[in-house]
Amino acid sequence: MALTPAEKQRQYRARQSALARSRPDVIEHALMQDVERCERGELSDDERIALADRLADLAMQHQWRAHALAKLAMKVRSNDRDIGSAWWRDEIVPKTVQPKIS
Repeated sequence: MALTPAEKQRQYRARQSALARSRPDVIEHALMQDVERCERGELSDDERIALADRLADLAMQHQWRAHALAKLAMKVRSNDRDIGSAWWRDEIVPKTVQPKIS
């Protein structure tokens, strides 16, 4: 049985809405709106705890992603060489030069 144009449009809008909700900037904007509501005192204790959990989860996801990207950057910079003998070790923690005592 074929779908009516109204049913097709409803499915299309549902897919578009789901895609929009999955975008990181849309998610962050919605969370920031909830934070503003919290600051105005519009959230109950349970809602504030749930918001804090969502914010912590999002922060962890960003941290995991940043860590994975940093590892990729190190791999690219080292040109697939051994990371243990990487060139950036001396640049991050410079060698100290001891003055010669005569």
